[in-house]
Amino acid sequence: MLNSSKQMSGGDDVVFSAAAASEHNNGHATCTSRHSGSKPILHEALSMDDIIQDKTTNFTASSSNVFKWTTFLLLGGIILGTMLPQNPALPSATWRLLSSIIGYTYFLSWSASFYPQIVMNHERKTTRGLSVDFCVLNVLGYCCYTVYTTTFFWNQRIIDEYKLRFSSDEGESAEVTVQGNDVAFALHAVVMASVTLSQIGIYDTFTARPPSKRVLVIILATIAFCIGYVCLTWVVKG
Repeated sequence: MLNSSKQMSGGDDVVFSAAAASEHNNGHATCTSRHSGSKPILHEALSMDDIIQDKTTNFTASSSNVFKWTTFLLLGGIILGTMLPQNPALPSATWRLLSSIIGYTYFLSWSASFYPQIVMNHERKTTRGLSVDFCVLNVLGYCCYTVYTTTFFWNQRIIDEYKLRFSSDEGESAEVTVQGNDVAFALHAVVMASVTLSQIGIYDTFTARPPSKRVLVIILATIAFCIGYVCLTWVVKG
């Protein structure tokens, strides 16, 4: 009886296993039939153009790397700020040195921030995941900033007009506080932002990834405003 019961138990296990397998197969067949005529969801997701297989570069920020690069940038800012010319408009040597060190540290740090994205785009041979609108507006913004900074730094007529307009009641003229690191950053930024934007055209083409209409309107409106302002200034002064 004991052996018989064991055999019956074993038989029940076999029947149960067969039933479970049959139910699993039927469920799989039902699931497959539901997706007939279309790709499976997972396969469809993995086959999207936005996913670049085997071409993804991961930049990991370990604490040692962060400390190393932070130290390097700080030392670079201290060296450049100490050796290069400082702003004579500041009241004391301490302030001139501190301002110069902070200025060149920000120049190095902000300038270095352009390169990881450019390197990643080059290694992946695509700019998927990078906003086209951001890149376009970035170039526009840095172009405007470069014009503003360079004219304040090099154009003597603008410098004289600024000093005259913002002179104090005691007759002391205001000093332009734009420094060499501001000009260096502006020129470097407009070049690097343009390189990033050009990578979109090189790797993905602007036909496939055009900027939005809203951004194009902003660009055209900015250009029209600048041209109109210059023309109006000439008419009023002329």
